[in-house]
Amino acid sequence: MRRRIRGSILALCLAMAGTGQAQILPSFPGAEGFGAEASGGRGGRVLYVTTLDADAAGTNGSGNSGSLNWALRQNGARTVLFKVSGVIDGIATVRAGDVTIAGQSSPGGVIVRGLVCGTHYGGVACDNLVVRHLRSRPACQLSSAGNCPGSDDALRLDGMRTAMIDHVSLANASDEAIQLSWASRITIQNSIIAETVGDHATYGGVLLNYSSNAYPLDGITLARNLWYRIKGRLPEITCESSSQDDMPPRLIDACQNLPLRLEVSNNYYFDPGYFIDYGPWVDADAVNGPFRVQLNLVGNRFRVRHDFSFGLAAYSLLGGDAGDPPRQNSLFVSDNRIDRFAGLADYQLFYCCNDFPPGPSGNTALGTSQRRSTRHDFPLLDYRPGNGLRQSLALAAGALPHDAMDRRYQASVLSASIPELPQEQPVAADALTLDFPSGLPPPAPTDSDGDGLPDAFEAQHTALGLNAALADNNGMQLSSPLLGVAGYTNIEVYLEFLARSRSDLLFTDSFD
Repeated sequence: MRRRIRGSILALCLAMAGTGQAQILPSFPGAEGFGAEASGGRGGRVLYVTTLDADAAGTNGSGNSGSLNWALRQNGARTVLFKVSGVIDGIATVRAGDVTIAGQSSPGGVIVRGLVCGTHYGGVACDNLVVRHLRSRPACQLSSAGNCPGSDDALRLDGMRTAMIDHVSLANASDEAIQLSWASRITIQNSIIAETVGDHATYGGVLLNYSSNAYPLDGITLARNLWYRIKGRLPEITCESSSQDDMPPRLIDACQNLPLRLEVSNNYYFDPGYFIDYGPWVDADAVNGPFRVQLNLVGNRFRVRHDFSFGLAAYSLLGGDAGDPPRQNSLFVSDNRIDRFAGLADYQLFYCCNDFPPGPSGNTALGTSQRRSTRHDFPLLDYRPGNGLRQSLALAAGALPHDAMDRRYQASVLSASIPELPQEQPVAADALTLDFPSGLPPPAPTDSDGDGLPDAFEAQHTALGLNAALADNNGMQLSSPLLGVAGYTNIEVYLEFLARSRSDLLFTDSFD
């Protein structure tokens, strides 16, 4: 008898019934937030990565296929699978949208030295992106001076719409771990954001900035992520479009007219160096008026050093400072804690400008922003109790199974042991190390017809119409019997199986 995959069917049904998603199939079961509508390469070609060559131009020398950058520059819907495991010693640049990068398909895992997608800086449209179980670590500190093949950001999405980033491991950037600019309908979930290095580490977390009418900054979900030793920008919420050198002066109307809808929930911050910051004025100038935010801030936890002197989030989100006009932000804040300040929660942990806390009751000034009693009507998110995040995210966030670097993070978080080093200094030089159990990368499974479905998997499901000699990646006969919902292609069902089987919390059900 065949059994369905269990665990996410109810969440999937709820997500499909959520605001703005009634008729939208999520990227995969368990995809949530604003980016869950990304379909990536659904219905398109399967492209295999067969070489670890960086191939920055995406031509693989003579123009033959096989490199990751070649696959990312192809047009049309496509799902990128990996027959290789190891380090791709360069930046992965998405040069055309409608793509799924299925890191879980690599037999032993893949590390790239930056993942970049966007119109603004890259000059190419890359809307509709799905990325799962990939590691992006620029790690320029491991390269000789002036000879780093990596990006300065681990993940940069700018000038793009609709992305679902799930179970990625981002570390050792030298600028920001994540930059989201001129970006909308983005989810970063179940991921590790870690150890930005060097002089810029104070600003090395997640930057949300820059907006235009064509590419507004709007609809961002940061949920169920492990933030490990990130010194600042947790995230930083600003809008400074007119300061960009290639935009007309004073082009600030998008920042002025469009509030940012933002979900920051169920994140675990281990050894942060700052707080969730906010620039209240458009282009950092009061003459331009306020930059408005609609925020759900739910179920976050901070594990901090004994001398941590900040709070949870900037008091400017609440408004009401002397000389300020009434702030027009709208906030739903619930179940947020910092371990050093036991007994305080939520608005009590909002922070202004002096050492925190200002008194035994924490912050008591509530400002002029709207403080909601219910969450904003954003796409549904399966909120978890904040007290369980330390273990669940240490075990299950990031690309799975964990490699040496992520196991180091896991051990540190589970033992509640904060390294003595400054946050900008990595504890170990393990960013580019994949340790294979046998010492060699495991082989890729045989796929005779090149449809992304291994022959052995297809043989298991001949009763459902699969055929190892006939490409049927875009058939949909597996979706209902195995996922309990119609609409996913056969390759999506297989990739969901792979994603679940890679979990450190082993998925024990099967397709048999």
